[in-house]
Amino acid sequence: MTATIRRQSAHPPLGSRTPARNEDFFDEAQLAELRAYSRPRKKVDLVAKLVVGAIDLALIFLLDLGPEVAGWVDGAPWPLRLVVVAGVFALISQVLVLPADWWATMVHDRRHGLSNQSSGLWAADQVKGLLLNVVLSGLLLVPIFWAVRSFDTWWLVGGLAFLAIALFLNFVYPVLIMPRFNKFTPMEPGPLRTRIEEIAELAGTEIEGVYTMDGSKRSRRGNAFVAGFGPTKRVVVYDTMIDGSGDVSFTLEQIAQVVAHEIGHYRLNHIPKTFPLAGLQMLVALAFVQYVVGSETVLGWAGVDELGDPGAAPLFLLGIGLPMTLLGVVSSWVSRRNEREADLEALELLGDPTSFVAMWPGFVALNKADLEPGWWDRLNATHPAVAERMQFGLDWAEMNGVPAERPAVAAVPDPATESAG
Repeated sequence: MTATIRRQSAHPPLGSRTPARNEDFFDEAQLAELRAYSRPRKKVDLVAKLVVGAIDLALIFLLDLGPEVAGWVDGAPWPLRLVVVAGVFALISQVLVLPADWWATMVHDRRHGLSNQSSGLWAADQVKGLLLNVVLSGLLLVPIFWAVRSFDTWWLVGGLAFLAIALFLNFVYPVLIMPRFNKFTPMEPGPLRTRIEEIAELAGTEIEGVYTMDGSKRSRRGNAFVAGFGPTKRVVVYDTMIDGSGDVSFTLEQIAQVVAHEIGHYRLNHIPKTFPLAGLQMLVALAFVQYVVGSETVLGWAGVDELGDPGAAPLFLLGIGLPMTLLGVVSSWVSRRNEREADLEALELLGDPTSFVAMWPGFVALNKADLEPGWWDRLNATHPAVAERMQFGLDWAEMNGVPAERPAVAAVPDPATESAG
C-alpha cells in the first residue's frame, strides 16, 4: 500500500522550540514532585562524572595505566594487547560508577516507585554491560588502531571503518544484543496488535512483527519503539504500557500515537540520515586525536611513544570523548528536529491531536520526566521538552482546523491512586 500521509499540512517550526510553559499543563504540586525525583539524581550523576573523570585522568597521566596494563601481556599480538588494555580501562570505569548506579537504581528509583529490579538482576546487568563494552570496544578500536599503524591519514580510514561498523551494529542490535537483556514476546492477537498493524499498513511500512518487551522486570517506566532494518524491523511495546504492571494506563489510541511516531522515524529514514553526521563527527574527533592528543608532548604525559601503541588506548578514548561531547550539541539539535518531524507524522497520519496531547501527562508520570532541565541539559536533550510537544500538537490542530481538547492542568495521574489497566 502506498503511503499518502505526507499532506504538507501547516505546522509549527520543526527546527526551533515551540513556545510553551510547564504551568499550562502541570500544576505546582506535580512540578515539585518531579523536582524531588530529578534534582537529587542529577546532583549524584554530576558528582559521579566529576569523580570518575578525575580518576581517569590520574590513571592515564599520573599512573601510566595504558602502558602498565599492556606490559602484562607483553609479547602478545597487538590486537590482543589492545583489547586487554581497553577491557581493563572499561572495568575500572564501570567499578567507579557502581555506587552511583546502585543508589540511582536500587535506592532512589525504588523510593520513588520506579524500580522493580532485584539485586541479582542489577548485578547481572553490570556484568553483561561490561562484557558488551569490552566486545564493542574491541570491535571499534582494533580496525581504527590498524589504520593508525598503517596509514598517515589514518583518521580518514578509521572514520570510514567506524561508520561501517555502526551500520552493521544497527542491523544486529535488535536481534543479537537486545535479547541478552530483555525478553521479546510476539504480541497476542487483539485490538492493540490489530491497531498497530493498521498503522504500519497506513504508513506504507512493512514490519516483521509486533512484540511486547518485559521492561517491568527492571522498571515501571514505559515506551514503545521500532527496532531493526529490513527483515529485522519490528514494533516493540513495553509491557508496562499494556498489561497493568505500570502505574498509569494508556488508551488504545494513545499507544497508537506512540507507534505512529516511531514508525514516522522509519518512514522518514531518520536513522540512516544520521549516519553521515555521525561519520563527520567521528572524523573531526579522530583528527583531534591525531593532531592534538597524538602530539609527542601529550603522548609523553601518558607514558607512550606513539599513538598506535596498544598502551595508548585509554588516552585515545579520552581524546575522542572531548570533541564528541562538544559535537554532541549539534547531533542533539538534529535529534530534536527529527522528533518534531516524527510528531508531525503521527498527527498527520492519525489526525487525532487530542490523543496525541493526552498521552504526554501519562508519560510524565510513568517516567518521572525532568520538566525543568538546566541549560546544558537542554542543549544536549535529544527530545523536545514535554510542554513544547503538547503545545506543538495543539498549535497543529488550530492551524489545520482539526478539533482538539486541551487536557486540564494537573492531568498527571497520581501513582498512589491511579492503577494501570
